[in-house]
Amino acid sequence: MSAAAAPAGGPPGGWTPYVLRFFSYGTWGVLYPFLPVWLLAGDRLTAGQTGLVVGGAVLANRLGSLLFVKVLRPGSERAFVIGSQLVMAAVAGALCLAGLAGLRAVGGWLLLAVVFGLAGSLATLAQLTLIVHQFDPAQTRSAFSYENIALNAAGGLAPLLSSLVLTVSEPLYPLAPLPFALVGVVLATRLAVRPGPPPAAAGATAQRRAARPVVAVLLAANFLTTLAYAQFYGVFSAYATPELGVRRIGLLFAVASVAIVALQSLVTRWTRGLGEPALVLLANLAMAAGTGLLVAVGTGMPVLLVAVLAITLGEMVYGPVYQTLAVNVSGGRPALAIGALTFVWGVAESLAVVAGLALVGAGLGPLSFLGGALGCLAVVALVTAGRRHFAAMAVPAEPSADGPSAVDPSATGLRPDAGAVEAPETTAPAPVHS
Repeated sequence: MSAAAAPAGGPPGGWTPYVLRFFSYGTWGVLYPFLPVWLLAGDRLTAGQTGLVVGGAVLANRLGSLLFVKVLRPGSERAFVIGSQLVMAAVAGALCLAGLAGLRAVGGWLLLAVVFGLAGSLATLAQLTLIVHQFDPAQTRSAFSYENIALNAAGGLAPLLSSLVLTVSEPLYPLAPLPFALVGVVLATRLAVRPGPPPAAAGATAQRRAARPVVAVLLAANFLTTLAYAQFYGVFSAYATPELGVRRIGLLFAVASVAIVALQSLVTRWTRGLGEPALVLLANLAMAAGTGLLVAVGTGMPVLLVAVLAITLGEMVYGPVYQTLAVNVSGGRPALAIGALTFVWGVAESLAVVAGLALVGAGLGPLSFLGGALGCLAVVALVTAGRRHFAAMAVPAEPSADGPSAVDPSATGLRPDAGAVEAPETTAPAPVHS
């Protein structure tokens, strides 16, 4: 058993990596929700300039991971997590000073925002890559599930803390990330990092070339599923606020976060006997149903709660599964796999939100949600037609000069529907407080 083996009754590697994920994501999540409000308060920037600055931060955070793939080496993840948190703390201080000094140059604000977003992106990439290097393949999906718990707990708590800081001390609002960043640094120093895998053998390049069609299928599925994910988290509030009000919409978001924190470990355990094709089908059918139901804002909260729970179930299943599959077909380059998956996710989310908000503004909001649901149904068709590809992805890739590629099930002697990555049975965690 590796050093990263799961302790009895706990997650793989103990709680430190996941508590670290909570705080490192909180460093980002406690600033950006109300950053536009703070920039507009006191006439620091105009509405157009604020949109540019906040948009730059979000795009850098969502799409910046591929920039760091070349520099992130196995065994260096802890140093990059520490560095990213220190940079984010420094930028938070600079943003506060810029506000107190009355900085008017939008270029300066944009530079700080982009650096803050890029540092957050590096922290995410480093921690997800660390999970891959720390844990055995059989533990990977379970570890990603606990990572999803930490992410969502932080995503639920950070905006609440953000609003409190803005209310109590508006001029010092940009300093809200400092406690998260500093705790993250301390936790990162406690991470036990084991060396990454040895360099790929001579046959790895040919195997990666052979795996490209499989990778393309996975990225296409990730793109289409994210189109639906973005409908609830990026479009729904603009569509439903006139009908429901801010308070009820906030309740729906809270339900989603609490459900993931409470149920992610149980869902991973209950579905561990299913193969990857079945899991992808389950996730996308749930996402399609939930996203389609979001159209029905006039039918009352019970229907919308069902919609949110269906979307949450889909997210709990597809998130860890897509991450695990990406690592399995990475050919020994997990940082590139995670970076590509995150990049495609960011592109899909950005496109879905921009298009969705435009449709809402034109009075055609239902088309946005129906489009997201159709994206998930397209994944269902993709999996049904290419079940062999998804089953092949379930086998961890171990490139070698003369061994069979993990992306070819016939070469490994596996049936096309075999090889699911099973998570070890775990007990439900107490909330990390995602």
